[in-house]
Amino acid sequence: MSSIFFMILQVIAIILVAPLFDGMARKLRAKLQSREGIPDFFQTYRDIFKLMKRARTAPNCAHWVFKTGPFTIFAAGAALLAAIPITYSTNSFAGAYSDILVFIYIGALLRFIFGATSIDSGNPFAGVGGGREQIIGIFVEPVLMISLLVVILLAKTTNLVEIQHLVRVGEIGYQTPAFAIASISFLWAMYVEAGRNPYDLAEAEQELQEGVLGEYSGSDFSLAHAALILKQFAMIGLFLTIFEPWNFENPILALIVFILKAGIFYVAAVFIDNFGPRFKILTSFKNSAIPPLIVSIIALVLYVVGV
Repeated sequence: MSSIFFMILQVIAIILVAPLFDGMARKLRAKLQSREGIPDFFQTYRDIFKLMKRARTAPNCAHWVFKTGPFTIFAAGAALLAAIPITYSTNSFAGAYSDILVFIYIGALLRFIFGATSIDSGNPFAGVGGGREQIIGIFVEPVLMISLLVVILLAKTTNLVEIQHLVRVGEIGYQTPAFAIASISFLWAMYVEAGRNPYDLAEAEQELQEGVLGEYSGSDFSLAHAALILKQFAMIGLFLTIFEPWNFENPILALIVFILKAGIFYVAAVFIDNFGPRFKILTSFKNSAIPPLIVSIIALVLYVVGV
C-alpha cells in the first residue's frame, strides 16, 4: 500500500511542477530566438487553467475514440510516471509494476492512442500528423529496445527498482563498456521521444506534426497537452532511473532531487532545440537514426562477447 501511495504522490507532484519547467523552457527558447516570448514562467499554468474552463467540442464525424482520447492519453502519461521508482526506490516488490516491460507497453499504448484519435478526428491533416508519430516510433523504438535489452541482460532483471540498486552499488554501471555505450544510444532515443527539435517541437498546435492536437480545444486540449509534457518527464525519468540513479532514500528528498534533475534536463534541451532546423521525416530523420541504431547494436555485441 505504501508503494501505491508514493506512486500517486510522485505523479501529483510532477503534474503540479512540470508546467513550471515548461514555462522556463518556453521563455528561454524565446530569448534564444530574440523574441519577447511569454511574460513569465507561469504562463503554462495560466494556459492550462484558461483552457480547462472552456467547453469541449468535437467534429460531428468523431466517435468515442476521439472523445475519450484526452483522458486516456493523460492516464497513460501519468501511468508512465508512476512506473518510475522515485519515491519507492527501496521497495523491490513494487517491481511488479515498476518494470521496464510495463513502461514500454504503456509508452506504446500512448503512441497508439495518439494515432487512433488523430485518425478518428476525421481531419486528414490530423491523420497525417498521427501517422508521422507512428513513423517516429519505427525509427526510435529499435534503438530504445536494444539499449534497454543490454541493461536487462546485464542486470538479469526487468525490475527497475532492482536495476537502480545494482547501478548504485556498482555491480553494473559505466565501468562496463556495454552499459556505457547503451546509455549513449538511449539518451538519443529519450531526446526524440520527448518530442524535441530537430525531430519534433511544433511552434503552433495547428502544425501538421501535432496531429490530433490541432482538432482538440478547451479542456480536451489542455489534458492532451499536459499529457505530452508528462510523457517528456517520464522519458527523462527513465534515463535518470537507469543511468543516473543516485538519489536520497528519503521519499520526499528523492522526489525533490528528481524533479530538479528532470527539470534541468527539460530546460537544457532548449539549447539543442535552437541548434538547427527540423528534420524531414523520411530523409534527414532516417539518416540521423542510423548512427544511434549502430551504437545500440555495438553495445549489444559488446555484451555478447563479454566486454
